[in-house]
Amino acid sequence: MYSENHDGKKIKRKRRKKKRYLLKFFIILLVCAGVYLGLRNISYFNIEGVAVVGNNEITDDEIIKLSEIEEGDNLFSVHPWFVERRIKNSNLYIEDVNVNRRLPNEVEIIVKERKGKAQFTNGKRYIVTDNEGMVIETAREERQVTLIEGVTVTGAELKNTIEVKETGNFNKAMELVKEMEEGDLYFKKIKVDGNDVEAYIYDSLLCRGKYDNLIECIKSGALKSVVFDLYQKGTESGVINIGSNNYCSFTE
Repeated sequence: MYSENHDGKKIKRKRRKKKRYLLKFFIILLVCAGVYLGLRNISYFNIEGVAVVGNNEITDDEIIKLSEIEEGDNLFSVHPWFVERRIKNSNLYIEDVNVNRRLPNEVEIIVKERKGKAQFTNGKRYIVTDNEGMVIETAREERQVTLIEGVTVTGAELKNTIEVKETGNFNKAMELVKEMEEGDLYFKKIKVDGNDVEAYIYDSLLCRGKYDNLIECIKSGALKSVVFDLYQKGTESGVINIGSNNYCSFTE
């Protein structure tokens, strides 16, 4: 009998402790909510500035507009997670974003951009993709990224991989864009026809050769040396013929 009464008292004490903990938790929760609501009504915390960091392709004003944050809003009415989702889902050039509240009255938006790497024509529109071929923009005007010719676009939905007819030409063009960037070069336009490639540095200055040979010349740095030499001379027209074994020759 004693043992049963003793155990019962222990159980009752545990239940009382749980109730006290829950009561304390709800009291703390109510106090925090009250403080939070109070801070939202203090003008000292009204936003006076929004700083945007890490952007090059997208302007500060555009990012701030997407955030829907306005000067005069209370700092504690800004919910970083919701603002981050709002910005990221509104523009595919934004790969990631972090929003930080800076006491007492500033907001910092840190942006990581997804850059356009290639563009394809589709009727009167330009389809811009990243390095993986994901469509990030459909534009009416040509963008400042490498134009790919010799590839027919059959489907282009935002956030999806571009659909093309000539998959072989497409894969080679995208590999050239990747190697171009790693080799510190820029091609204004790349035209692929099977194994034959024309890569335009300027409208009238191009590299011409077989795909494998061009890739080899880019990786070795041989093409960069020729292009740099022509740049120093102010030469903007002519043909750089690409052969095997890193062979490059210039013809005016």
